Amino acid sequence: MKAWKYDEYGGVDTLKLISDAAVPEINDDQVLVRVVAAALNPVDFKRRLGYFQATDSPLPVIPGYDVAGVVVRVGNTVKGLKEGDEVYGDVNEKALEGPKQFGSLAEYTAVEEKLLALKPKNLDFVQVAALPLAIETAYEGLERADFCEGKSILVLNGAGGVGSLVIQFFTCRVEVNTQSR
Repeated sequence: MKAWKYDEYGGVDTLKLISDAAVPEINDDQVLVRVVAAALNPVDFKRRLGYFQATDSPLPVIPGYDVAGVVVRVGNTVKGLKEGDEVYGDVNEKALEGPKQFGSLAEYTAVEEKLLALKPKNLDFVQVAALPLAIETAYEGLERADFCEGKSILVLNGAGGVGSLVIQFFTCRVEVNTQSR
């Protein structure tokens, strides 16, 4: 299969498109996803630069966290997904603690069932591929700030992925609270 890969840490020139990568094998709790769209996040280039060497998987690496695609094979213990399901998610449960050696910047990737969700019918693959890591970051940031009713928040640079999602979370929360009164 085709995939983006790097064999050493460094600048963008270390990233190479290869056409002979092996299709990943899946574990019992995983599905094989044919990648339709993948997103790039700041963690992707920081990882390539070697910022997380102490906790990274061994080189070579096929990078990428966010994925949207179609399930083509399911592991033996997978119960909630089936072949043909359109899914999206973050292929790594924890971004910096042992990220996978084989990520989403390939034609296929292996992902644990618990890390995927069915793609909403009203969104396309590109739209849902842009969500996972940004939405996780926005939500976790609001949780860590103990954001709740009665508190104010200032979102600087709200035009990016995380900032725009924080604004949307806040807007949805205000609408829900207003409607419940």
